[in-house]
Amino acid sequence: MVVVLAVMMIGTMLAIAALSLTTGDQPELRKSLAVKQAYAAAEAGLHYYLFHLAQDNQYWAKCTTVAAPGPGQPNPVNQRWSGSGSDPRVWRTLPGDDSSYTIELLPVNGASSCDPANPALTMINTDTGMMRIRASGRAGAAKRSIIATLRRRSFIDYLYFTDFETSDPVTYTGNPYTAAEAQTNCVKYRAQRPSSCTVISFANNANVNDKINGPFHTNDDIIVCGSPTFGRRPGDVVEVSGPAPGWDNSCSNSNPIFLGTWQTAAKSLAMPPTNSSLSTLVAAAYKFTGTTTIRLSTANMTVTTGGTTTTKSYPANGLIYVKSGSCGTTIAPPVQDYSEPSGCANVYVSGTYSQNLTIASEKDIIIRPPVGDATANGDLKRSGDVMLGLIANNFIRVYHRVTRSGTPTPTSCTNSLPEMDDVTIEAAMLSLSHSFIVDNSACGNGLGTLTVTGSIAQRFRGPVGTLSPTGFSKAYTYDDRLRYREPPFFLVPVAAAWRIVRQNEQVPAR
Repeated sequence: MVVVLAVMMIGTMLAIAALSLTTGDQPELRKSLAVKQAYAAAEAGLHYYLFHLAQDNQYWAKCTTVAAPGPGQPNPVNQRWSGSGSDPRVWRTLPGDDSSYTIELLPVNGASSCDPANPALTMINTDTGMMRIRASGRAGAAKRSIIATLRRRSFIDYLYFTDFETSDPVTYTGNPYTAAEAQTNCVKYRAQRPSSCTVISFANNANVNDKINGPFHTNDDIIVCGSPTFGRRPGDVVEVSGPAPGWDNSCSNSNPIFLGTWQTAAKSLAMPPTNSSLSTLVAAAYKFTGTTTIRLSTANMTVTTGGTTTTKSYPANGLIYVKSGSCGTTIAPPVQDYSEPSGCANVYVSGTYSQNLTIASEKDIIIRPPVGDATANGDLKRSGDVMLGLIANNFIRVYHRVTRSGTPTPTSCTNSLPEMDDVTIEAAMLSLSHSFIVDNSACGNGLGTLTVTGSIAQRFRGPVGTLSPTGFSKAYTYDDRLRYREPPFFLVPVAAAWRIVRQNEQVPAR
C-alpha cells in the first residue's frame, strides 16, 4: 500500500508539473502563432496588390484612388506612412480570420507621395525602372512588413528582340515587291505572310557566325542556316511566339544550338506606336528640334542644333528628346546619302557618357563620328556604372558613307570618309517602327566588327552586312545589368506584366 501511494503521488506531481509547463508555454505559443499569422497577412497584402496589377497594368498609376475590393470593404492601398504619430493607414481584415493587412506606396525620385497626376515620376525609379511597395500584416500584437520591388516585363530583358522576322518594307525595291506592296503583304508573322517576303536567316557558315550571347525573343518564329547559337547558358531564355517547332531552315542540314532555355508559343510583347510620351517628360532645355548632333564626354556634352553649338551638362532627369520641324514623311532609304531636310529629327551621336541617359528621337538616331574630327570614332561607350538608352520612332542607324560610280545607274561603290572600321555601342536600343541597321550595308568593302553590349529591340530585322562581304561582322552580348536596371524613362511593352524582382522583410515592422 505504501508503494502504491508513493507511485500515485509521484504520478500526480509529474502531471502537475507537465500541466504547469504547458500552461506556461501557452503565451509563447500564442505569440509565435501570431508572428506567423502576421507574416502570412503581409504576404496576402502583397499578392492582393499583384492580383490587381495583373488585372489592370495601370493600377499602380492610380495611386490610392483605386476601387475597394468589394461593397462595404475598405481600400487597403495607402500613401507611405513615416511611422510617426498615430497610424493613418487603412487595414483590411482577412476573411475568416482576425489578422489584417495594409499596403503602402513607396515614392521615389525625391517625391513625398504617389501623385496620380504624375505617377511615373513619383513611383517609377528613373535609374532602374522599378517600383516599390510595403505590405504589412498584423495578428494580435504582432506586426510584420515586407518590402517588394516590382518591375514590368521589358524589351531590355533580351539582348535581341524583334516583332517581325522579315526585312523592313522600306528596303524592298521591286523584287518581288515594291515598298508599298511589302507594307501590305509582308507586315505579317511567318504563318500568314507569303514566302516571297524577304527573310533574314540566323546563320553559321564559312562567312557568318551568328551568336546571340544572351536572352532572345521574337513575336515571330525564326529561320536558320547551319548551326547558329542562341543564348549563353540555361538562364538565358530563348523564346519565340510562334508554335512548335518555332524554327525552320533556309539551307540543308540546319540545326540551331540552344544554350539558353528554348520556348515556343511565348507571349507576344506589343511595341508602343511612338515615343511621344517622352516629349512631355523632358526638361525644356533638353528638347531640341530638327537635325541635332550630340557628342558625349565624361564631363558634359556638346550639342549642335539649328546651326548653334553649345556645351551642356547632362540633364538632371537623364532625358533628351529631339522632335521634327519641317521634315515631311521622309523615311531613310536603303541608299543613304545623308541629304534629308535639316528639319528632320535625325540625331547624330557618339562619345563616352558618364551619366545615366536616354536619347529619344521623333525620327532616326545615327551613330557616327563628329563632323570635322578626323581622329574621332563613332563609338558609344560608358565610363562607370551607367546606362544609355536610344529610342527612335524610325531607325537606329550606324553611319556608313559610300561613293557610287557608274551612269546613269550606279554599278559599284566604295567606302568614303569618315570610315568606321570597328564600332562599339554600349546601349539599350529600341527602334519602334523600323530597324537597327547599318547604312548602305550592301555597298562598299567589308568593314570591321560591330560590337554591341546591351540590348537591341526592333520591329523588323535590320541588315548590318552581307556575305560578299560588305558592312560589319557582328559581336552582340547582353548587358546583364539590364535584368535589374534600365536607362531613364525607357519604354516598356504595351500592357507589360509586373513581376517581383526581389522582396525582403523590414525589421522592425511598420
